[in-house]
Amino acid sequence: MTTALVGLSASNAEAYCRSGMTKWVSPGTAKTIGANTTFPSSLRAGLNSGLKQWNRSSSALRYNSPVYTSGWQIYAFRASYGYTSLMGNAPGYAAAQRSGSTHKGGTLYLSNRFRWVNGSQNISQGKADVQTVAVHEVGHFTGLAHPWPPHCSDGSSYTNAEKKSVMTAVNTGTRRALNSDDIAGVRAIY
Repeated sequence: MTTALVGLSASNAEAYCRSGMTKWVSPGTAKTIGANTTFPSSLRAGLNSGLKQWNRSSSALRYNSPVYTSGWQIYAFRASYGYTSLMGNAPGYAAAQRSGSTHKGGTLYLSNRFRWVNGSQNISQGKADVQTVAVHEVGHFTGLAHPWPPHCSDGSSYTNAEKKSVMTAVNTGTRRALNSDDIAGVRAIY
């Protein structure tokens, strides 16, 4: 199967938001997410594609394909199929291991309370696209925040580029590819 990497282009690509976010402590080392072998096989391609989208930015930060192993807890960066109350009604959640303004890992949760698809998502109907959620949550590990108030408190306006970003995830449908704003954000950080 061939996956097309198509992103939306949007101008002004200078308004990405980092309010309250941390960045990876050592961006020159590729990040590998570990997951238990019980992680659903139907979610694996979407998780991998969501990680790899961030490699398109031409920044120093790189994500490897996930490793599925019974020893997954040895990884500082983990994927979990389950639920934590921190998620609320969201299909995914990024919990970073913070130390000041950086982090060295964390857990990416994909909720077992949603019906997962590899295609068109409709969150209000409980249907989530694996790659859309993964690329968004990995964006938080990368260092980007939700670009609208009150999440973004940097005083910038909510631009057209941000509205089309993978980091805008409220009732936006399926967003699998980075746009110019996402790419500008990761390049500015790394």
